[in-house]
Amino acid sequence: MIKLFNLYIYIAFWEISQFICILGTVIEVIISKKNIMKKTIILTLSLIFSATLFAQQGSYQDLLIFRADGDWDKLIKKSEQYTLSNKTKKDAEPYYYLAYGLYKISYEADRDDKYKNAYKDAFNAVGKMLRYDKSGDIQSKYSEFLGELKLSLLELIENDLDSEEYRRAFGWTMRLYKFGRDYTPAYFLEAALRHRNDDKSTARIKWETGDKLLAEEDLSTWPESDKRILMVGIYQTAQVLTENLQADKAKSYMNLIAPYMEDIEEWSDLYDDIVN
Repeated sequence: MIKLFNLYIYIAFWEISQFICILGTVIEVIISKKNIMKKTIILTLSLIFSATLFAQQGSYQDLLIFRADGDWDKLIKKSEQYTLSNKTKKDAEPYYYLAYGLYKISYEADRDDKYKNAYKDAFNAVGKMLRYDKSGDIQSKYSEFLGELKLSLLELIENDLDSEEYRRAFGWTMRLYKFGRDYTPAYFLEAALRHRNDDKSTARIKWETGDKLLAEEDLSTWPESDKRILMVGIYQTAQVLTENLQADKAKSYMNLIAPYMEDIEEWSDLYDDIVN
């Protein structure tokens, strides 16, 4: 509650400061430029107000308030308005707020029927966010949320893997590509699951693509969420290889990522299962 109150106070002071700046400019113009033509004054004020309006629009303060309030329905609706507006539909940030609202409301048992697919829709919104985030600034700004979203998806995948529901696990795995078509961890999970679902030729292609992408990565810079997904993908790959009498190749994969997985608690058990 305190954080929310502070947020409102901050926004109120920001608005007041903007008004004071504009008022000061108006007074200065009137005092120092008495002989300026009326049209020039109007033009100057229009430019000032336009600049202020642009700054407010780019900050998405309304969405920030809805998020702080936990009003997911309003957050979703307002975010969608921005994503449909010609002025802001190619701005990445509204898609973050849309994804966040959909993700949060998906955990509410009494949510409206129109949000029954909210969890899946959150990944569609993330995909668009990343597409329009050319600089990577928005992805960096909200990396904590993206990590949480990835780990929630990994949990669903692992649950289906544990119960050998490979086709369902495959369906969830394909949503990992919403984080980019070059999202390396997805290829190893997809390949292993395609192999288990008797699509071995495509599985080989996916492994080859994954190998190329992995060779270009610096795993030491990866966040834990990406490391965990890669860990599960490599382990599933190693399991498939072991079952198909390719134990040496399976061990090679596990050893390849071992130096970067030591901080993950489950890693030692997975490693021992394949290598030792």
